[in-house]
Amino acid sequence: MLRIASRTVAAVKPAAPAVRVAARNFSLKLNIPVDREQQGGRRKEEIDAEDKGEVGFNRDPIVPSADAGTKENPILVPSGFHRRTVGYEDPFTHQIVWFNLDQGPLHYVPDINLYFKLSPPTGH
Repeated sequence: MLRIASRTVAAVKPAAPAVRVAARNFSLKLNIPVDREQQGGRRKEEIDAEDKGEVGFNRDPIVPSADAGTKENPILVPSGFHRRTVGYEDPFTHQIVWFNLDQGPLHYVPDINLYFKLSPPTGH
């Protein structure tokens, strides 16, 4: 017995239509948080003070009078907190040297022979 194998050729079907992938729509309004919503710590304290019309951190330089800096007449550094970080220029290296000034006692800096004292802020 002879069998003849017949081949049937399937008709070539056209390719299925491409599936549309949803593109990201950049025209939608995204909820991007603003600076105020992302802050914490000291930056948040500064922003909260600004909202109240206060100066949380005064970055203005202090230019003392010529007779300030003695034990009897210390350089007054305004701060709304119990501690403030203060910097001065070292006379030899011309680099900024930082120290923490606490409320209460005088702080003496031997490098520049000056006294500092923390005081309440006087408005801005």
